[in-house]
Amino acid sequence: MHPLVKKIQLALPANTSKVCIALSGGLDSRVLFELARQLAEHQPNIQLRALHIHHQLSKFADDWAAFSQVICNTAQVPLSIHQVNTNNFATASLEDRARRARYQVFEQELQTDEVLLQGHHQDDQVETLLLRLLRGAGTLGLASIPLQRPLGKGLILRPLLNTPRAELLKFAQAADLKWVEDDSNFEVDFDRNFLRLEVLPLLQKRFANTNPNLARVTQLAAESQQLNQDLAQLDLANCQLTEHSLNLESFLKLADYRQVNLLRYWLKTRNLTLPGHKIWQELTKLYSAAEDTQPIICWDKGTEQVEARRFQNQLFIAPSQYFQPLAKDWHANWDGKTPLNTPVGRINFQLVSQQEDNPKPNFRLQARQGGETLRQAKRGQRDVKRLLQELHLPPWQRNQLIFIWQNKTLVAVDKYLVAEDWQIVN
Repeated sequence: MHPLVKKIQLALPANTSKVCIALSGGLDSRVLFELARQLAEHQPNIQLRALHIHHQLSKFADDWAAFSQVICNTAQVPLSIHQVNTNNFATASLEDRARRARYQVFEQELQTDEVLLQGHHQDDQVETLLLRLLRGAGTLGLASIPLQRPLGKGLILRPLLNTPRAELLKFAQAADLKWVEDDSNFEVDFDRNFLRLEVLPLLQKRFANTNPNLARVTQLAAESQQLNQDLAQLDLANCQLTEHSLNLESFLKLADYRQVNLLRYWLKTRNLTLPGHKIWQELTKLYSAAEDTQPIICWDKGTEQVEARRFQNQLFIAPSQYFQPLAKDWHANWDGKTPLNTPVGRINFQLVSQQEDNPKPNFRLQARQGGETLRQAKRGQRDVKRLLQELHLPPWQRNQLIFIWQNKTLVAVDKYLVAEDWQIVN
């Protein structure tokens, strides 16, 4: 077994049976495909298939897809070709749009417990590190390309990440492999190509160990990032109130760098867009604001918008839709006992009359209109606005509550308020 084949074998999780190759037809993926094919000969339990992403960006794109099909036909390996439209992604960089398009397909296509192999190598890692450095990245960015990460129902694995490209080229030439060259790889208008073609050769000429030393930086950054994550997990356990809120009293006791570290981790675990540098400064003002203020900070990337709000001693950060009110014209009928899905969640409680002669209830549900009153036991007729203020619910949550009417009488406000002679049963 060739050492590179052995490297693939050792990198795969134990008991892996479904393996998919991200096959572009270029040198890296062509070598990876051959290594996986040879491994499958040694391990017949491995079910091998390939994915080819047709970006529709080059006049040679059809040729690359056809080349990949020939390779797979020769090896009797199933191939799926997916055409993508990079214009569907609202980012400025063509490289980023192409990457997003690829990963969208990967996420949709990966089967349960399937491992997607990608041909990233040490040279890719070094280029990524330099790009991140020049963009002012922190330890998370400097860790660069991860060896593996979950995606969809499966796992992405890059078993050749610590292998120099020269070693892959040597293997390809010895095995007499054929591959295609992406014409865009020589266009220095792309930042990555500029670093590969113009900058790195100068560094390598002056510093002989440029690539292995820079690759080691990514490993050290990954270790530092793991420490940051461990610390963030501890801090989050002490500060988190709900999925979307933190206790500001506990949060503000942390040093500034731990506050930022915690917020980054908290946002990342919920797949929320991280704010830019200026927004971080605004966030500092928000969670330091007076308790009686209700500041709002928004940031977005493409179609995703995130909002940060303060209410009393809590910091809320969530997608914008989390804060949206229930539409004033929304309404529905309800029998008082059957679970019901609504735009703001599911009604799982029952509303029961305490009057024996009350006919079978038939409720009308609707959004808050303003000016409602509710008769409560021992308190009489009260303004709902004041009752909700007494509950200390955030303003946006008050506008998401479902008002439950029987005929023209308000009998409950969601699960929080109930009229006399009625009872909420969970």
